[in-house]
Amino acid sequence: MQAAVILFAVFAATIANAAVFATLGLFGREVGLGEFEVGVIFASSGLLFVVTASSWGRLSDRFGRTRVIVLGLVATTLSLALFAGFYLARWPYVFLGLLAARIVYGLFAGGIQPTAIAWIVDATPRGRRGIGIASVGAAASLGSVLGPALTAMLVGLGLAWPVIAGGVVAALAALAITGVAEPPRPAAMAQASNAPVDGLAGCALLSFVMVLGFGALQPTTAFYVQDRFGAETVAAIRIAGFAGASFATGAFLMQSVGVRVLALAARDLMLLGFVICVAGVAGALMAEGAVMLIATFAILGVGYGLAQAGLMTEAARLGGERRQGLVAGRLQAAMAAGWITGALGGTALYGLSMRAPLLIASGALAFCAIRTALPPVRTPSAPPP
Repeated sequence: MQAAVILFAVFAATIANAAVFATLGLFGREVGLGEFEVGVIFASSGLLFVVTASSWGRLSDRFGRTRVIVLGLVATTLSLALFAGFYLARWPYVFLGLLAARIVYGLFAGGIQPTAIAWIVDATPRGRRGIGIASVGAAASLGSVLGPALTAMLVGLGLAWPVIAGGVVAALAALAITGVAEPPRPAAMAQASNAPVDGLAGCALLSFVMVLGFGALQPTTAFYVQDRFGAETVAAIRIAGFAGASFATGAFLMQSVGVRVLALAARDLMLLGFVICVAGVAGALMAEGAVMLIATFAILGVGYGLAQAGLMTEAARLGGERRQGLVAGRLQAAMAAGWITGALGGTALYGLSMRAPLLIASGALAFCAIRTALPPVRTPSAPPP
């Protein structure tokens, strides 16, 4: 039951963030912000995740997991309340205000998912940790399914309503998790928190490049739908929301069921996932209508779900018993750095070509597939696979 509350926290944080992703781009366009300004707002939280995620992981190793998660959820709630205020009241200094709201989120929410992974690893027997880690990804994917779907249902009432709903879910999760006990952890964990982790750099590189590709797509999908298919604002938000939900559904199915059924080693999961992702991007480039685009995003989600589960499982193996928070935090930082690079690159190059974000994603994911297929680079002190 306590693990379910931890997973609900990940779900809540994701559904809240999805509401911002689905609405901010076209709200910014309505009030006169350019695509690059919207990209800066999005990327600000990623920059702060890069700076803070490893620290939140170390703090959770030393002082406990639930405190870090609660703090992140409270910050998420406050951030969404500020977004809703700008959407409803059209307060002045909109760029600076939205940037400040996103900074609140970025400073404190970067520890939610890596700390949840560390909690699950602490509480799960070694032989089932891959499945436990995949369940965290599945919770995030489920939030990514229901977040865009919730946005699609509520956006007709106004852009603020999906954001308000996301903030309420995050607040409920913060209240629920205050009653969760800490799982047992090694007494020497605090002293081990800063120790180097052999082999982690390779996982971090793949995490960075993978998320760079998806980061180029996420803030530009609504623009692409509007410009490629001639959709008006609300319709473009809905189509982009359904594409996001399709992506997340594919990821959810793989992380909740596919990982168990396939029972592959971590690197095999990664390779299969990256190859499927490349196929999905190729399909998106050729999509001639909204239905086809939504279908190709489902393929992308299947690949992402497998690749992420493999990366997280491999990183947990490297982290051993004492450094799960540190390892998960460093992977979160690498993913956040990838997201910044992808979001800024995708939004900056979108003005040159609406296909640029898809081309960035195809190159990034092809690199990940090739790098995973090659023999891993090991130092003499690295543990055997």
